Amino acid sequence: MQETSVPQPDTDVPTDTTLTSDEQAKLRELTAQSWNLELAISGVAMYAILLLPDLIASAYGFILYNYQTHAEGLLAMLPTMAYSLLKVMCYVLFGAFLVNFIMRAFWVGMVGLQAVYPAGIRYDNLPFMSEQARRELSRQLGPLDRYILKLDKKCNIVFANAFFMVFIMAMTMVFFLFMLFLLLYVQPNVPPPVWLGIKLIGVLLVIALYTVIALLSVKKIKESSFGYQASKKMSGLGKVMYLGFYVPMSFLANTISSNQQPGERMRGMAIFMGIFFVIFFTEYTADLKAIEKRSQYLNDRHLFSARVDSLYADANAYDNLRPDGEYVDAAAIQAKVVREPYLIVSVAYPKALDTLLTRLATEPNWSDTLSRGVRRQQYANWSNQQINALVCFRVNDSLCANTGLVFTKLGSQEQHGLQTVLIPGNLQTGRNTLRVGVFDPKHNTTETIATIPFWYVPESQRAVYVEENRSVGAGQQRNSVDLEKAARAALTAQKGRLQ
Repeated sequence: MQETSVPQPDTDVPTDTTLTSDEQAKLRELTAQSWNLELAISGVAMYAILLLPDLIASAYGFILYNYQTHAEGLLAMLPTMAYSLLKVMCYVLFGAFLVNFIMRAFWVGMVGLQAVYPAGIRYDNLPFMSEQARRELSRQLGPLDRYILKLDKKCNIVFANAFFMVFIMAMTMVFFLFMLFLLLYVQPNVPPPVWLGIKLIGVLLVIALYTVIALLSVKKIKESSFGYQASKKMSGLGKVMYLGFYVPMSFLANTISSNQQPGERMRGMAIFMGIFFVIFFTEYTADLKAIEKRSQYLNDRHLFSARVDSLYADANAYDNLRPDGEYVDAAAIQAKVVREPYLIVSVAYPKALDTLLTRLATEPNWSDTLSRGVRRQQYANWSNQQINALVCFRVNDSLCANTGLVFTKLGSQEQHGLQTVLIPGNLQTGRNTLRVGVFDPKHNTTETIATIPFWYVPESQRAVYVEENRSVGAGQQRNSVDLEKAARAALTAQKGRLQ
């Protein structure tokens, strides 16, 4: 008798449930007891997330100063966009934990109320309502226990949706950082035709990706062999793109999308994208405004302008006004009002300035026979000579000679910088202007990197001013005494006449 071959099930496709009855009971027990953990996690997480923005801002300032090679263009935008996305992720997580904490606390209150009043709302015993109004309210609200279960489900789904949004934003931030890597390390090291080819290939890959996604939405193509192979390729691409988060991301996305109707799914995606772009661009605009402190967007004035450096006194440019721990933007002097006949000038040395100086000063070839200590000494001397030749200072349009710049680390942040003491002979009482520039010997031009207005009031002038005010005050005091005596004499004479 010929045996009938029985087709074996596909082991790659999981069945509806792979848990035993004991495991299912354990899962239900864990699910039922998860609310107390949610409350504890939400409280601790909210406190921890509140500490993150300051840490992120410090790290962002360090990266901008030490690694950003360009101060404008796409290379300047990408780090700020990644920074804004990271802050938005913190806001979304904090909001989700806060909402879950409030909802779960309310849920605990409802469970306690259910324990006290097991019958829930007794609609037949509601005062001040007609029978029809009671039936309508019963239809709208339903029993209390059903509302408690519904509220429990909503509390659970808040976490899932929040982490789904965070995963999406994290992938977007990684994409920004990947683009930054290409612009910083790939573009400068390849010929222009090769870079153009890389950009074209990238555009074609993006077009192909969205084309495949659109084709897979068609039922016939989705169920064909091409659709099967394309789905496998997309799954492999997702494993690479999600950087180790493929499994949790797949569970989140597929669980949510498979339990929604098509219209509900599209509406949810539209709401998510709308909220995402609104929050992101709001935060990005705020971060740009914080970085570009002189921006007057949405807060302009008719006769106010902060765009001309020589006409704007920036607190960051004065050591006595700059907040402790803040980086020097470009250059700074000791105070806005200078009483000494000299200027203590500090010049910031960020990576963007280093990129400019690298193009202007070519390092010589040192002899291989020199010891390491001698080479370090020669390199330090050569660097200091180049810095003093390339960085120049002008006070009231007069060039300062023999500036004597030395290397230093500024402030508590220990940022790399330069420092010198200028003794200009053309300081005038009142407003003066200091300009810091970088000289280009190849083109015989100077690029101004900082302009600082300040006021010079020498100690002798201050003493004269104080003495004049003192004399004026004494004269005013004598006049007031004489007036008081005259008023008293007139009052005495009037009383005598009346008597």
